[in-house]
Amino acid sequence: METLGTTLVAAEQEEFMVNISHCTTNEAPQSRKRYWEKIVTETYFPLTLTFKAESRFSGALNSWDLGLISLSKLESDGVLYQRNSQHLEQAESEESYLITIPDHDSIDFSQNGREVGCAPGGFILQRSHLPYQFSYTQPNRLWVMKIPAPLLRSKVGLPERLVSLAFDASQGAGDLMTEMVRMVSTRLDHMDQAARHTIGSHLVDLLALAVLDHSPMQSGLTSVQTAHLYRAEKYIRDHIQQPLRPQDIASACGISLRYLHMLFQMRGQSVSSWVQEQRLLFSDTSLQQHAHTKSIAEIAYEWGFSSPAAFSQLYKNHFGLSPSEARSQYRARLNQHQDHHFLVDS
Repeated sequence: METLGTTLVAAEQEEFMVNISHCTTNEAPQSRKRYWEKIVTETYFPLTLTFKAESRFSGALNSWDLGLISLSKLESDGVLYQRNSQHLEQAESEESYLITIPDHDSIDFSQNGREVGCAPGGFILQRSHLPYQFSYTQPNRLWVMKIPAPLLRSKVGLPERLVSLAFDASQGAGDLMTEMVRMVSTRLDHMDQAARHTIGSHLVDLLALAVLDHSPMQSGLTSVQTAHLYRAEKYIRDHIQQPLRPQDIASACGISLRYLHMLFQMRGQSVSSWVQEQRLLFSDTSLQQHAHTKSIAEIAYEWGFSSPAAFSQLYKNHFGLSPSEARSQYRARLNQHQDHHFLVDS
């Protein structure tokens, strides 16, 4: 099936196995701008595009569903992408992050008053709910992961502080993450939905490790304080389903209770409020993953809440919706997504 130069390819006739591919090849030069804006909007979110050479512009985009996240490969001539206040007025309620890995040439990015250049061998983070500009002048290949903000926050504390910073992907976890992104793209068409969901989870875990490996210092914290804070955050996430007392966290990290409280206060939160926030973020991810299976009570107890009622109140205070309301939205979105894939596969 071909529409507007778009080919929807189902590698095999297994349920939900789909690689969505777009290309400007069959588009007339005068319609390529409109076409490319359309597929970029469908894959990520609305953006305004300015081309280096509009009449000669060429681009191709492949995207894969990996459960809660998506992966895409974008290859095109030079272009400027802009996310502006007009787009934000109609933005989807769920904030997301784009993790962009350039392959062939450097990219330039600015958001929230900060500018950064990122060459091949690195990656950057972009927030969907703030204006930004993103560009490259030469033909480039980009790998892009789109991750819901709650999922990323459950793995990386305050990811918004990492926007407009270039991260090293030439070694360690960063190198492993980027190589896995490139490698799995050639194999995803032969994986079922459950396998692709697992791959997506592993990629987010590797991203979290890569960020922790090379994260810049937080404002007001020395490198030693930052290292202790990251160690405390990791301990909390690793034991989030268990009872967590500040003293136990401090002892596990080899620091005093007073020092632990000071570290979190310097970041603007108490230890207990950060633990509670992490429980809520993990529970929200669980609501999305198990929209048709686990009960709200099971999720509440799984993530350390004293009762379903307490969980529901805290969840609504944090997200603005009750867990049951959020679940209804996630189910509707999942059903819509599955219906789309069914139509593609058929």
